[in-house]
Amino acid sequence: MRISPSREEFRTLAAAHGAVPVWCEVVADQHTPVGSFLALVGDEPGFLLESVEHGERWARFSFVGCRPRAQIALIDGKVHTSGAVPKNVPTDRGFLAALEAMLAAYSSPVVPELPPLQGGMIGHIGYDVVREIERLPNVPTDDRQMPDAAMSMIGSLAAFDHWKQRAYLIESVATLGLDASTIDKAYDDACVSVQRMARDLAQAAAADVAEPPVDGDALAAPPSSMASGKYQHAVRVAKEHILAGDIFQVVLSQRFDLTLNADPFDFYRVLRQVNPSPYMYFVRHESLTIETQRRNALDEIGPLLPMIKSSQRT
Repeated sequence: MRISPSREEFRTLAAAHGAVPVWCEVVADQHTPVGSFLALVGDEPGFLLESVEHGERWARFSFVGCRPRAQIALIDGKVHTSGAVPKNVPTDRGFLAALEAMLAAYSSPVVPELPPLQGGMIGHIGYDVVREIERLPNVPTDDRQMPDAAMSMIGSLAAFDHWKQRAYLIESVATLGLDASTIDKAYDDACVSVQRMARDLAQAAAADVAEPPVDGDALAAPPSSMASGKYQHAVRVAKEHILAGDIFQVVLSQRFDLTLNADPFDFYRVLRQVNPSPYMYFVRHESLTIETQRRNALDEIGPLLPMIKSSQRT
């Protein structure tokens, strides 16, 4: 297994960047994104990014990430951090300022041989984070107790090139603050991590999941977050604002709640079978799980927003 860059090249890159990728390339003609996620991430925090183009073919790249280096989250208007967050990252100036400082501190070189995603931050930024930029009235009631934003710094990443049938196993090494006495150990640890990813990937296998439709009792109509008729009224009001020139578009949504007695990733697996679509994702953060939401073909009012639910199983 050939690992890049060399130790000498790593030292040079570490002197100019806060994060440096250490990687290897392996044959991946027997691996699927789902099986790779289960092997590399399991029940821990991580993510799967994939896509279907024009509803008929899988996109060239898929990405599986695990073992995040650091996390930042916005909860009740306050920035919370964990992991390898530099001391100069502010937590009293809002989430966007903290995220900007994280990205600046862990700047990384772009490696031409690697797929377009090589490291960085993965997660979600909710709509209400716009309140850090715009002054808006009527802060909505928080009835979900979930972070308004949550981002993780990628630690280990498996980038799949389906066209070449290759996988690039990448370890993002935080080199910020390392000196000559610790830089070599960081490189050695990264090489061990890459080799571990290769071993885990070689054992990847996905268990069976129920194929839709499943026989049994039909689900009752799920309760909505809005009273009957309120959503339709919001649509009429939005149309009036568009005609008045106040806005040119708006995304309205309502939430439907159901109790899930299954692994959220199995639920995602069924969704990708029923309706594979562009920009599919499954992100498991420390405090929540985010999945692609299937668009309802019978919904004539508006698109459904991404589903966000607690990652705690019931």
